Amino acid sequence: MIAAKRRRDGSITATPTVSQSNDARASSFVQSSPLRHYQRTKHPQQRPTKRVGLHLPGNNPGSSAPSFYVRPGYRHSSLSSVAASAVDVARENEIEGEQEEDSDPDEVIMCVDMRERGTVGCCYYESSTGSLHLVEDIQCGGLEMIGTLKLHIQPTVVILSMRVDETVERYFDPDGRSRGSANGDSDQFSLPYVLEIRPSQEFSYDAGKNKLINLRLFADGSPEISFITPADNDPYDDYGEGIGAGYTGRQGQLLRLSASIDIESRLTIGCAGALLTYVTRRKAVKYLPNDVNPGNSFRISTIEMFSLKGIMFVNADTLASLQILQSESNPNTHSQGPTNASSGSKEGLSVYGLFHHFARTPQGKYLLRQYFLRPSLDLNVINQRLETASVFLRPDNNGPMNGIVKSLGQIKNMRTVMIHLRKGISNGLSRGGGIKSGIWSSLRSFAFHTLQIRDALAEVNGMESLKIGTKILQKLDPHGLARIGRNVSGIVDFVASADMHRTVVKSGVSAELDNMKRTYDGIEDLLNLTSQEIAATIPAIFSLDLNVIFFPQIGFLISIPLNPDTGRGDWEGGEIQDQHWDRIFSTATRVYYKDFRMRELDETLGDMYAVICDKEIEIIHELGERVLEQEAMLNQASDICGELDSLLALAQGARSYKFSRPRITRNNVIQIKGGRHALQELTVPAYVPNDTFLVGGPGPPDPTEFQEVQAGNDEATREVFQKTIDSDALEGPSMLIMTGPNYSGKSVYLKQVALIVYMAHVGCFVPADRAIVGLTDKILTRIATRETVSRSQSAFMIDLQQVALAMTLTTHRSLVIIDEFGKGTDSSDGAGLACGVFEHFLGLGIDRPKVLGATHFHEIIENGFLQPRPSLTYGYMEVRLDREAKDLEDQVTYLYNFRAGRSNTSYGSCCATLNGVDATIVDRANYLLDISAKGEDLVIACAKISEKEENELKDAEEIARLFLIQDFRSLFTSVNGSQEARNILAKLI
Repeated sequence: MIAAKRRRDGSITATPTVSQSNDARASSFVQSSPLRHYQRTKHPQQRPTKRVGLHLPGNNPGSSAPSFYVRPGYRHSSLSSVAASAVDVARENEIEGEQEEDSDPDEVIMCVDMRERGTVGCCYYESSTGSLHLVEDIQCGGLEMIGTLKLHIQPTVVILSMRVDETVERYFDPDGRSRGSANGDSDQFSLPYVLEIRPSQEFSYDAGKNKLINLRLFADGSPEISFITPADNDPYDDYGEGIGAGYTGRQGQLLRLSASIDIESRLTIGCAGALLTYVTRRKAVKYLPNDVNPGNSFRISTIEMFSLKGIMFVNADTLASLQILQSESNPNTHSQGPTNASSGSKEGLSVYGLFHHFARTPQGKYLLRQYFLRPSLDLNVINQRLETASVFLRPDNNGPMNGIVKSLGQIKNMRTVMIHLRKGISNGLSRGGGIKSGIWSSLRSFAFHTLQIRDALAEVNGMESLKIGTKILQKLDPHGLARIGRNVSGIVDFVASADMHRTVVKSGVSAELDNMKRTYDGIEDLLNLTSQEIAATIPAIFSLDLNVIFFPQIGFLISIPLNPDTGRGDWEGGEIQDQHWDRIFSTATRVYYKDFRMRELDETLGDMYAVICDKEIEIIHELGERVLEQEAMLNQASDICGELDSLLALAQGARSYKFSRPRITRNNVIQIKGGRHALQELTVPAYVPNDTFLVGGPGPPDPTEFQEVQAGNDEATREVFQKTIDSDALEGPSMLIMTGPNYSGKSVYLKQVALIVYMAHVGCFVPADRAIVGLTDKILTRIATRETVSRSQSAFMIDLQQVALAMTLTTHRSLVIIDEFGKGTDSSDGAGLACGVFEHFLGLGIDRPKVLGATHFHEIIENGFLQPRPSLTYGYMEVRLDREAKDLEDQVTYLYNFRAGRSNTSYGSCCATLNGVDATIVDRANYLLDISAKGEDLVIACAKISEKEENELKDAEEIARLFLIQDFRSLFTSVNGSQEARNILAKLI
């Protein structure tokens, strides 16, 4: 609001005032109102603002249906028409043609779902084999992972949820065939698959789990054992009758199902339920209720997990046990939201947490998380990441690397910026908003710092060997980035925009706009002159406190004080019609009027501010259109910067934690020198490194890989491949069983080996002096027992499921970690199960995996249940024993050195003393241990009685002896006359 106020000395000044009215908010001369407060449509110079739509290149925006469009629930195409046409062509083979027509075509039905943060669940069914394949829920997968799954599965039918993100549906149906194409038809069969959009209720996790249980795939030949828990009145329970009925119950089926698939992959289990519902509906449509053939059509014979080619399989248990990722909730409950996006959680002490704070860009952090969630099995990808870190870690590249890291810290994700630009949101992208974090500032900063990164990369020695360096030099358009930066800097006035809280155009961009701004800036003088004219026409006593103000929303107004007695202004104009003031509104202290002079100003200058804003909107809109023409280039540059940022984060982490570069080989071997635990060494004052050597089974030859090499023309490549095949038969143990004391570091040793293998496949340097790691397709663990009250299973039952899953999924290239399996049940049962599991892995022959185990069941070794063989070796963590020490806790010193061989004691009593167990309890335990070692019976040794009980026992013994030596025939014949008989009877009584 601009006001002209008359002083007592007669001079008039323009002063900014603030209105207290609730009906309209005044705008000062210096700070204009935000643009969103003005919706002008009647000014002749105002042109309608263009609206930019968001659609993929090549898509017809008009082909998409409204969001409330009800999608058809079921579509079915008769694929047997191809066979029928073949019969018409080949009449001589009519019988075979009829049989072919009646048979079901081979179909691959794929069901996929994507939820918050790009988590992907997927399963598919092959009708030719009757097998249902499920994948582990893939975090941060997004459209890229869905595309990889689609390429891997090659589906004929695709099932999506109605709640799936529109980008997923657009990916599978880019022309909108499932909703109606631009030509007006809804024929989706131009796609290479049938697309089904199903209600989200069919993707329920509980419903999917029940449908899998009801398949009854494990009833035949199962042991006759039933598991019944209290209040387990489930309608799906049916324990059946006869042989094999034990596992027909829901609980038993669930246990067996958990041994084959990861039942905690909630999205994938929901997809399986939707797929089974689709199959059931197909049967109902095709066959009558009494037909026999439905039992053979779409029959589910097997259920199994699958992993994508080129990606290591890891499940949630492995990620949790190895602490690959570990979120920590915000300690302030007010900052914890109901969803993952608003939970306020942060990354805790985890392997990914060691590196993620080195990433400077949002897209770099996201890509780095994908690296750790999906370790690669592609040697080229792994070696490129390792080579990039090696080049940037060279001492002569410290300067360029620091410069690149600094520039990356100023870069935003252009994909998010482009989305905001299309929506017309120009305010800040951060929580506080503001022009400094808005899209124009982000674009200018991105263009400048991306060019800085490109120039700094040219100074990196060895950049010519890096794929990322070549990508930046070839795919980044320096001229396009510079042009965008110049356009934004030349048009947007960032200083004025920060003051006015809207996007302001610089002077010199438009002559018309500059003229309007000069006119608007002259309103101050106009208000002074108008105030003088009005003051001369009213009594002098009222002119002292008269203001002439301008509201961009209302126009020009006269303001005078409010008389509290009358509730009206001190002066309301003359009696003549032309001089009368019309009251517009009032506040607690002032009244605002319009007269003929105010209306004249409204007609000539009232829309000036809105016209200026509209003109600036047009100019900024034209700038946005020019920027959106370069959207593909900006997104590509942003993705490249994110990739560079993630690789630099790996390099900075390696330098910060003193990691070394591993060597990845096709040989099925793990050879580590001076290995450490990446997390444990950060929590202790000193860490003792240890070595590891394991060789897995050679496995069957891979004919596909051999044919690919043979088809090549490079003789050197074939020679290297042949050497690799010959070296697969390396001699060495495939299983290492750790024994020895508690608290000596066995579990840490097992985890450090798994972590080194895992990090090597991420393409990261590893905590070891030297490491040779063979390609490992899976890491399967039985380390941590993740108990929860939502699962009606004991801790030992959960352990059994983890081991069963490892036995089901393992291959010769897998790494299996088993830490103290069998400790949750009877010692004899646990020892037998542990021995059986170890024997199973050793008995796989050429398909035996690499196994690291730890156990305290020394009897399975002492009694020869595990026969010595070259593929089995033992190890223990070294301790020093000082039996002369007075205190028990001083008798054992843990050295944490790995030694080959066996240790026959666990020193559990020493561990108990170190952890504060009372000394009397420990002494009693040692006493019983000594008795057991001597071969004495513990029951007899523990049968101690008190002195009173001993005296009573002696009296009872004496009575019994007297009773046995008496001749009762003579006793009863002379009982009336014999005093001796009375004494005996008294003792007996």
